[in-house]
Amino acid sequence: MAFPQTITGKFGWEKLTTTAQKHKLGTRMQIADREFVYASTGEAITAGKLVMGKAGTAAHQVDLAVSAGSAGATTVTLSGSLSIAKDLYKDGWLIFNDVEEEGHMYRVKGNTLVSSATGCVVTLDEEDGLVAAITTSQQVGLYENPYKAVETQDANDIDHAPLGWTCVDIASGSYGWLCVKGFTTALIEGTPGPGLPLCASNSADGSVEILDSDDDGEGTIVGYMGPIAGVNGEYGLIKANLE
Repeated sequence: MAFPQTITGKFGWEKLTTTAQKHKLGTRMQIADREFVYASTGEAITAGKLVMGKAGTAAHQVDLAVSAGSAGATTVTLSGSLSIAKDLYKDGWLIFNDVEEEGHMYRVKGNTLVSSATGCVVTLDEEDGLVAAITTSQQVGLYENPYKAVETQDANDIDHAPLGWTCVDIASGSYGWLCVKGFTTALIEGTPGPGLPLCASNSADGSVEILDSDDDGEGTIVGYMGPIAGVNGEYGLIKANLE
């Protein structure tokens, strides 16, 4: 099934959730001056929470051995012994993390099933073939789509980059929209003043606080406080700035 990558929505569409997938993960939706991204949840998440991607499988993310391949090829065969579910990395990424061609990145269309075996075949998007031939000395990593099975931003155990804010309660294993740009509601920690930069909290899950680069895990602006100061433990209007 083909999905458009960007759609124009109407007010209220950002609150729609389903148990069946309706769009490709990562699809963008524009509603007036607000922008949203389509995601699935790995846990139940309530409205107004900052979410992050899941950690993924560390053993698959770096230094995987490959078989030789030709320039332009749209498949890469992993030569090491691995256990990978079929299409685990569909719509994710394959990167070359070391040796020749390092730094290159490709969209994954799908992968074959392997169980403690060699020979997992990773299929790349048909328009995204290898820019050069590869050899057995090169090393790659596999990453799932970041918008698959998102979870509440954990103040003490950061697994991934912050991805956006929920607009409505979303049940575990369901699909919905995350606000990434424009005004939205967010859970506030502390009392950040109007217009001040915000970052993910390092003490309250799913919340944001005034940017303080001296605190562990902080230093990245995710948005700005709205026209009035935030109230600790309550929801306030912010301007999201994740795209």
